[in-house]
Amino acid sequence: MKVIKTLMLLSILFVTTGCVTRLEATVSPGQSLTNLSKGKIYVQHFTPDKRNLNYIIADKLSLLGHPATPLDSNEVPEDADVVITYVDNWQWDMTNYLIKIKIDFRNAENKQLIVTGESFRTSLARKDPDYMIQEALEKIFQEAGIAYNHLSKG
Repeated sequence: MKVIKTLMLLSILFVTTGCVTRLEATVSPGQSLTNLSKGKIYVQHFTPDKRNLNYIIADKLSLLGHPATPLDSNEVPEDADVVITYVDNWQWDMTNYLIKIKIDFRNAENKQLIVTGESFRTSLARKDPDYMIQEALEKIFQEAGIAYNHLSKG
């Protein structure tokens, strides 16, 4: 009987560890995004990214009410106020899927981190990149106290 209980407990543990999700955002001490809607926002391309997620991030930001321009190079225009950088991590489990996206908002002038956010989803809780980017951006705006257009995540 004890062996059956142990096996059941282990099987529940294995099933639930495949469904891990984490969504978080942190505003750097002394930083604020209050002038975000007045400034020029650019999304810098992460060099190893072959899927051009910078375009998806810029599109999602624009739909959320904060127009942004994707950059294809590492050169940031002179008129930039905020530069957004990101790191995407992909995993293989029968198919390739985005396991984590980390998005950073930085002051264009001094490169200082303003706010960072991340969406993490394991294999059984996977979502498409559009969804994960949107949820990370919305979490960033919530933590920073910035108004945004609510979009359906369907």
